[in-house]
Amino acid sequence: MKARLYTRIRAFSFLGLPMTFESFMQNKLLVTLAFLVVALIIRKLLLFTFAHMKSWQRQDIRRRSVAAENLSSLVIGIGVVLIWVSEIREFALSIAAFAVAIVLALRDMISCFVGGIFQASRGSFTVGDWVKIGDQMGEVIDREWLSTTLHEIDPHGPGYGYTGTTLYIPNSVFLTQSVKNLNFMRRYVEHKFTITRENKGENIFAARKLVEAKLREYAEPFHEVAERYASLIEHRMGVELSGPEPEVRVRTNELGHDELEVAIFCPREEAVKIEQKVVEDVFNSWYGKPAGD
Repeated sequence: MKARLYTRIRAFSFLGLPMTFESFMQNKLLVTLAFLVVALIIRKLLLFTFAHMKSWQRQDIRRRSVAAENLSSLVIGIGVVLIWVSEIREFALSIAAFAVAIVLALRDMISCFVGGIFQASRGSFTVGDWVKIGDQMGEVIDREWLSTTLHEIDPHGPGYGYTGTTLYIPNSVFLTQSVKNLNFMRRYVEHKFTITRENKGENIFAARKLVEAKLREYAEPFHEVAERYASLIEHRMGVELSGPEPEVRVRTNELGHDELEVAIFCPREEAVKIEQKVVEDVFNSWYGKPAGD
């Protein structure tokens, strides 16, 4: 029996498997694998717990899940470095001559990482906010160390809705492009549109009065709420909005055609509907009521 047990121990030792805790801790490959397994299990448990917290809102669940993923990735990276620190030090010393080449090869990744830290330190947006990064506009659904993920929003589409496109923005753009937080546009927007017509002797200022009257009529149901919301945004952001009173400007374009530039502060879902109603009213006044009215 003892001889058979000794033979098994010799076999395990030959395979390189640890026999004691001290020998296990000396095997850095096994320690790394165990550390990764434990860290990933803890992260999965946290994400599972967050996903089943019925008392939290969807945005809160998403924010905490993203924070847990980023924090666990940071802990895993630091832990692996600490486990292999001696080997990394020796390796770094051995490749000192190639340090410049490595930096050049990883310059894009480094700039993305630095851009992520820069944005996080500024706190210009968080998960769930509407932002405009350069020419791209969308809702932030994920933030990582190297990239930011957006659900694209079409500011010119019906109701400022989602396009169904997912945008992956490298964090390096935060170092070179401006970032606009448009979170206030989730409820109310400063909607602008232009009505153009070739002048054939009509008085464009009569059309302006018609547009102003129609805008006040269509804005009446939400006028008080829009006034409070606009005041809140102006106080928080230090900007002046064209609202809640609508604005109409008269100008001409490069072809000499008359233009009515309209701006109204209104609920996001009603913006395009109001625009279409006003355009219909103006053209009915110019060309008469449509057939059947």
